Amino acid sequence: VRLHLRFNIVKGLPEDATVQRGKSCERQALRQMCEPGQVNVGDRFYGEDYRLFSDVQKAGSFFVFRIKETAVINAEQEIPLTAEDQAAGVVRHVWATLGATEALRSIRLRVIEIRTKDQHLLLVTNLSMDKASAALVGLIYRKRWDVELFFRWIKCILGCRHFFAESPQGVAIQLYLALIASVLLLYYTGLRPNKRAMELIQMY
Repeated sequence: VRLHLRFNIVKGLPEDATVQRGKSCERQALRQMCEPGQVNVGDRFYGEDYRLFSDVQKAGSFFVFRIKETAVINAEQEIPLTAEDQAAGVVRHVWATLGATEALRSIRLRVIEIRTKDQHLLLVTNLSMDKASAALVGLIYRKRWDVELFFRWIKCILGCRHFFAESPQGVAIQLYLALIASVLLLYYTGLRPNKRAMELIQMY
């Protein structure tokens, strides 16, 4: 199975989850889980599908996706960098479209290039300038690691070496129960539950 999760990086909590078969498409799940006003953050896998950009925008949502360094960028307008942008490692900020040919061309978006000592990021977003500066777009992408840490936490506290069922539906129920328990414990204690807390609730 595959767990598709809407994770609120501000609250540090899952807000929605869909469990599908392991071969299900992550991009399609994102299309289905888009909500108006939501900002979706994704790695280069999401940044490869230019049709996904327009689908997210049509849903009234926003995105911050990483793209490959080999992506064809058709620059339209260079955007001056602020002191805040430069301090965040932003070296280029431009309005552009992506795609080598007209048929493959993406929607108009902002391309933000960030270089630090150990990282080179090419990010694209449909967020307007007044909603998010280039520096803030970089911060939003870096917060994506909170999602990865949450998945790691789930695997650690669940101890998913053994499922109680062999069907996708049975495994989905087990995952949903674990998510519900973790959210309830977090609301009750104000802290992210550790492995011992989850063991206690499992014993109960």
